[in-house]
Amino acid sequence: MPVKKFFSLITLFITLATVGFCQAPFLYLFHPDLPGTPRGFEDPTTRVAKTSIDAGLVIPATSVKGTSVNYVKGFSAGLGYTFGVMEEIPIQRHAYLVVGVELLQSSLSFNSYYFAPGYSFLYDGSEIYNHSVTFDEIHVPILYKFRLGPVDRKLRSIYMTMGAKFRYISYTNSTIKSDSSGYLVWEGQKDITTLSHIFSPFGSAIFEISLGYQKNKPKRKRKGWYMNLEYNYGLTSLVYTGNNNGSNDITFKLNTIVFKIGKLF
Repeated sequence: MPVKKFFSLITLFITLATVGFCQAPFLYLFHPDLPGTPRGFEDPTTRVAKTSIDAGLVIPATSVKGTSVNYVKGFSAGLGYTFGVMEEIPIQRHAYLVVGVELLQSSLSFNSYYFAPGYSFLYDGSEIYNHSVTFDEIHVPILYKFRLGPVDRKLRSIYMTMGAKFRYISYTNSTIKSDSSGYLVWEGQKDITTLSHIFSPFGSAIFEISLGYQKNKPKRKRKGWYMNLEYNYGLTSLVYTGNNNGSNDITFKLNTIVFKIGKLF
């Protein structure tokens, strides 16, 4: 009997040891405490489109072109403002297609000549009339936005955008006053057009490039804020007529530097 009990114990030990060694790898592979496969914040499978609104300061940069230089004195531009609504659509792992609508307002002022409608005079070279123009623009951008460098734990990033915009001069208001007496001799609208038209005498194209900083809120890929500095280069010149009847024919370029702060939703 002792020998049988001894062999029974040996058989039980071998059986338990064999089952234990066979089960060990299975238990290890499916251990609940093991970490899962890490996934980055910008994983393409979880990225979504983002809507943003922004506001900013417009700094116009102007220059008179061609023979218009001979008829203009003190040509300058005033500060303006902008509002915009943008949509960012993921197209690559670290890049977006940005589309939207922007509204801008700025102003111009300079001294030049002026001929009243229906009258013609011999121009003697005097720029004795002050011209002031306030105008509104609508921009429709199509931009490529990409990140520069990695995102840190607090989800900060530096990015660039570049692309094209459609510029539409939606409204202008011009006033012409005598430089000596300040007497108003003309006030009118829509006397700025584009030299090369797109869809309309008031439509043209712009190239944009910008550098920005963005911070997203942790665990909220749609939330955050950003600021950027952009440069808009007009691909065609603009023409100012003075009284819609060709009193003046001044060709100039209008580029802008824009500083924006925006909110992501």
